[in-house]
Amino acid sequence: METITANAADKIAAARQYIRAFEQHYDYDVSYMEALMDASPGVFQVYEVAMPMGQYQKAAPTELLTIVKLTTAQVEDCGPCLKLGIDMARENKVPEYIIHGALKGGKGLSAEQLDVYRYARSVAENIDLDPDLLPRLEERWGREVIAELAIAIVATRMYPALKRGLGYAKRCALMPDLVA
Repeated sequence: METITANAADKIAAARQYIRAFEQHYDYDVSYMEALMDASPGVFQVYEVAMPMGQYQKAAPTELLTIVKLTTAQVEDCGPCLKLGIDMARENKVPEYIIHGALKGGKGLSAEQLDVYRYARSVAENIDLDPDLLPRLEERWGREVIAELAIAIVATRMYPALKRGLGYAKRCALMPDLVA
């Protein structure tokens, strides 16, 4: 049995309050996080340390990060995660054509945005990149932006994987009308 100190218990209580507020704000089911917290506060604390990696942004434009996050959530086939990504994109005032393009196979995206979509799709699906794609992206955006896009893909995959591992996964097929 895992024992936790009073300070750790306070941190867990604060985290529980935060994720419940997040749940209310986004109408997003956080029961998998609470289940993790209840099963092992220590494991939850490790998970909590990783959560900010999905919000890291220094050089990458918000639109590009949105493309990779939505594309990855769609590949991961997690409807609630995809809906959350759409809601967050809209909250950040990402243009609707970018949201639609990321969800509809790149349709309507500019050539540069389409390259980012193809990059995200290939990485998330674990398939070989077009050999010219990464050099083209690096030339256009630089290594720092590519690093941010890559970490956004990793972070986006973390949530569906955890949900599946804990038995809380829901497929995108249950939410066909995410984009109005």
